[in-house]
Amino acid sequence: MTERHTKQELLTRIDEAWTALNAALDQLSPQQMTDIRDEQGWNVRDHLVHIAAWERSMTTLLQGQPRYVGLGVDEHTYRTNDEDGINAAIQQQHQDLAPADALRELRSVHQLMLALIEPLSDEELYLPDRHFLPNDPSASSESPVIYRIDGNTAHHFNDHLGWITALVDTPHSSTQQSDS
Repeated sequence: MTERHTKQELLTRIDEAWTALNAALDQLSPQQMTDIRDEQGWNVRDHLVHIAAWERSMTTLLQGQPRYVGLGVDEHTYRTNDEDGINAAIQQQHQDLAPADALRELRSVHQLMLALIEPLSDEELYLPDRHFLPNDPSASSESPVIYRIDGNTAHHFNDHLGWITALVDTPHSSTQQSDS
């Protein structure tokens, strides 16, 4: 999102990406969500946990809490790691989560995200992070929060849908079994 969009346009983008993601997820068995792994060791459940964590980080931001709270990592981990390090911490914490629980959490977080966007005006969506976290000096981004919301919802759903589809559609993927 580089040009100015309305809340309704954002919600439409989110809904389209969410619908496509769920249509693909609804076709998968619990075994497909855990047994097939990509080159980085991620399975579909890991993708779901990851998507939920980053979307949750936006719900906490909109509620005036630091994003690391929503990510489920401590402040030190958040401040001293790049995204890959944070993602590894999130994956490690949830490695034993059942696929159904991961999907339930993702859907719950998504409903909260929509509920938090609903009362915001177009103008409020173009306020920077620091507006939502006035007491957090690290929330200094001048970028409008709408871009972060889009990046952690519609854009993120589409990215992971592609990776999930590639993961389960790989012909040799059925031979890549997890250790769990």
